Amino acid sequence: MRLGIDFGTTNSAVAYYDGKTLTTIPLEPQSDTPQILPSLIYITREHDHYLGTNAMRIYAERETGRPVRWKRHYIGEFEVMVAGTGSGPIVFMQEAYAWSDEGAQGRLLQSVKTALRDGTYQGTRIFDRFYTLDELLVKLLAELRQRAEQFMGQPCTEVVIGRPVHFSHNPAIDRRAEQILHKAARWAGFQKVFFQAEPMGATYLHHISSATRQRLLVFDFGGGTLDFTIAEVGGDEPPHILATHGVLVGGDDLDRRIMAYLLKYFGADARIGREKFPYDILDKLLNWQTHPEISRPEYRELFHDFKTKSTDPAAIACVEALVSHNLGFALFKEIERVKKALSYSDSAELHFEYEPISIHETITRQQFERMITYEVQVVADGLDTVLRKAEVHPEDIDIVARTGGSSQIPIFVQLLSDTFGANKILEMHPLSSIVGGLAIIAHQGKGIYPDYAHCHVVERDLEQVISKITAPSDAYEAYLLQVGQHCYSDQETILHKIPVELSRMPAIRVVQGDYRSESSQHLSLTLATPAWVYIAYTVSAMSLPYWLRDFEETSFEIQTVDPWVGGKTFRLYRKRYVAGEVVLGGTHAQGYRGKVGLHYLVIVEPYNEKRP
Repeated sequence: MRLGIDFGTTNSAVAYYDGKTLTTIPLEPQSDTPQILPSLIYITREHDHYLGTNAMRIYAERETGRPVRWKRHYIGEFEVMVAGTGSGPIVFMQEAYAWSDEGAQGRLLQSVKTALRDGTYQGTRIFDRFYTLDELLVKLLAELRQRAEQFMGQPCTEVVIGRPVHFSHNPAIDRRAEQILHKAARWAGFQKVFFQAEPMGATYLHHISSATRQRLLVFDFGGGTLDFTIAEVGGDEPPHILATHGVLVGGDDLDRRIMAYLLKYFGADARIGREKFPYDILDKLLNWQTHPEISRPEYRELFHDFKTKSTDPAAIACVEALVSHNLGFALFKEIERVKKALSYSDSAELHFEYEPISIHETITRQQFERMITYEVQVVADGLDTVLRKAEVHPEDIDIVARTGGSSQIPIFVQLLSDTFGANKILEMHPLSSIVGGLAIIAHQGKGIYPDYAHCHVVERDLEQVISKITAPSDAYEAYLLQVGQHCYSDQETILHKIPVELSRMPAIRVVQGDYRSESSQHLSLTLATPAWVYIAYTVSAMSLPYWLRDFEETSFEIQTVDPWVGGKTFRLYRKRYVAGEVVLGGTHAQGYRGKVGLHYLVIVEPYNEKRP
């Protein structure tokens, strides 16, 4: 069975189409919106997790209003390398400490999808464990698949996942983002994963309901992005896409504009003499997920100075209360409620009380529209761009279909009406029109199968990449690289932090006891496909073995933790191989110098080549 999934910044949905009937899967039957799963993850200190409204409820019960209590913890010794004055680097062990909030029972994650925009983001540490970005995405995607299977009563093995027209305007970051999402979907249990631009969902949904040929513009404005598609739809012919375009503006950005207006309650006007309350603190207040950073002990002296010496000590007390009692999420939920209310009323009351915070504001629609002047201009420019790309004029458009929660905001409705005429504007269901169309696309086989799909395998398919592993010891074996896995078969060394780009890639679990091997032909394996072979070699080396010196050094690192030797860091080197046998030398092969007491690690990444 092939599903359509709208994996959203704010909400996610699943649908199935059999050619006649469109079924939106109930994901939270007890909710007011049962077809929607809020894209929220709450991970506990014990690393259990909860999703959707359940995550929100548990977070509110356990975390909101509780005091934040930071405590410094010893977490072990880690290897550090610095440049030396002689022929090689200086490597030493350094004790490592970390601050943690002792009162926290868990952590809430929202808008995880937005992290795909950042080409450097690897993941996040939650208590004592690092989660790669793909592992976080898996928690939501696997739940969507499982709930769909439970409702449909059969396995759901294929999926078309909606994606923004642009995760990023940088093509390399955009491709990286899609690859991470694809890998997460495979890990979540889907055997075949296809993609399609999110506004194409609304395009196909309108297409099957239109008896005559029309020129359609889709205006898909969600929590993270705004996407446009212009297409000829309806009648007996398939949709013909004239242009797509996306801008990196979403509903979350509008929430931040309201929060920026409220910064007057949180020190925006406070100063000591000519010194203003720090901009970096005010900037972190614009996103509730960065509030905990401001509650850290290093800010205490600053808060004390501004409370005792500034022009607005009461506002500084409010900042302290906001961040030290975990109130950010609750405040942003009130902001979101007000934003939605302004779509139906000329004004809305914003109330937030928690001693000493006392906010009672009447926000008018006119005020809100002034707050978002920049975003309105970005949207207007985006409309101009997609019309230009399609080589059409506003009068050439027959229907404008708006969808997504933010498409209901009156100033954007007015912008569309002024541009195209009010009689052309069609309001589609803001939460289910995209997923319905993606299900239709899935049924019609119109999803795009990525050219890198063969790179992401599951455990049972490892031999499609690596086979015939030969080494002096018999315990070498293939596995999928993942945080928390043992990287040696004879030692309890755990992968502590890995690059998200290599997460769930085929790897070889080696025998640590073989690290003294001086052979130039220590390990051989057979590649079933062309691939990059990565070698993770400890940073304590002063020079590499000769066989490794023609590998390309990368910016990637791997960290491991072992109860006996503590934390270690490995630098990654790579070389491209064609399919066939690969022979690797020993860790202590000729040319190596330095304190190298750990066997290297091996990771394999198949090429991103186009396949039929």
